[in-house]
Amino acid sequence: MESMFINRVKKNYLFLKKWSKRENITAFRIYDKDIPQYPFAVDFYSGAIVLYQYERSKNNSELSNEYEIADQLQLEEVISDLKKYFVLNENDFFLKVRKKQKGLSQYERENEKGVTRVVNEGDMKFLVNLSDYLDCGLFLDHRKTRQIVKKLSFDKNVLNLFAYTGSVSVAAALGNAKSVTTVDMSNTYLKWAESNFKLNNISNSNNEFIRANIVEWLDNLTMNSKKFDLIFVDPPSFSNSKKMSESFDIQRDYISLLKNCEKILSEKGTIIFSNNLRSFKFDNDEFSKNFNIENITKKTLPQDFRNEKIHQAWLLTKK
Repeated sequence: MESMFINRVKKNYLFLKKWSKRENITAFRIYDKDIPQYPFAVDFYSGAIVLYQYERSKNNSELSNEYEIADQLQLEEVISDLKKYFVLNENDFFLKVRKKQKGLSQYERENEKGVTRVVNEGDMKFLVNLSDYLDCGLFLDHRKTRQIVKKLSFDKNVLNLFAYTGSVSVAAALGNAKSVTTVDMSNTYLKWAESNFKLNNISNSNNEFIRANIVEWLDNLTMNSKKFDLIFVDPPSFSNSKKMSESFDIQRDYISLLKNCEKILSEKGTIIFSNNLRSFKFDNDEFSKNFNIENITKKTLPQDFRNEKIHQAWLLTKK
């Protein structure tokens, strides 16, 4: 008898397969902790499967050994079911464990296997690394956000901060932006972003890749610096990277971060601000004098994610 888990996976996949084919999307979430007894997420990447196991909270230490045995048996069942249903070999299946993250640990390299795929998202292509990092190089929950950026980028000077692998920069460039500036603290991710540009046959002539601590970089910009018409800001919830002189906390620091972005925003320019801190509170009063503010979270949530708190997003348009 098949488990509730694999039955739900099959049902979701058969539904999403039609949508993904119609939209030319080859990377999407099949299962998003749909059933509480099965705390997993399952992502599909051009035929490969990434299974995320979420650590359970073990409040009773006496039950910890019992929990571990049950978890291991359930994990073995889930892996077996997925491999059988999707007919996967070892280079098509990847298990990752989601723990409470500290700083930028979710972005650190864990392996050196270098198993990569190219995935499609409409007319965009992205390089993903399935084996070496906790995240694969493309935030699937921001698929709709990338489309919003693409539509807003025509003939604009676009700035992408905390750019990661540059997927939003690709969206802006393919939306016929006048220029795209991509800023991240990691050389690895900036090179990855450049690879994504090459993959999409985007010229670097009007585009710039800058390695910098974004907070310090913004602090050093002035009113006379280059102005941007569209700024995308998607910071981590918290960072205490060795490359930074001080820690970064999104709830504590977002006001100063966005006010620094305002300094280099053109007249009638737009900021798209997003973060994934579930408890985050945005204070409209801090920005309502100079901006029209719209909470666009619901517009940015894709249909393959059950978790409506996966991120929050706002559109700030200068008055």
